[in-house]
Amino acid sequence: MATEDQIRQLRQLINEPDDTNGWDDDKVAALVDGSETINAAASRGWYLKAGQFSTLVDVSESGSSRKLSDLRKNAQEMGALYAGMDTTGGAATTDGPVIYRIRRGFS
Repeated sequence: MATEDQIRQLRQLINEPDDTNGWDDDKVAALVDGSETINAAASRGWYLKAGQFSTLVDVSESGSSRKLSDLRKNAQEMGALYAGMDTTGGAATTDGPVIYRIRRGFS
């Protein structure tokens, strides 16, 4: 059962501070309860949002334009970011520098 603190934390991670966009506490709690970590729940939340954005198209009219398709792309990137984070909530473990301790082969 998701705690109020977990619901609040997930709301921050998926940028849904209140239920005005259909993300009520029950929906957010279900993501927490159905995931192993808060990062996994955030990843699922962003992928759900990407699905909601998939029907949006770019609009150009009267000299202005809005690239609404970027919403889906950005939501997918956020989903991938949280999917790549470790289970302790640390930094993303995707491609990046790796440091190894030097081992000398003295006999």
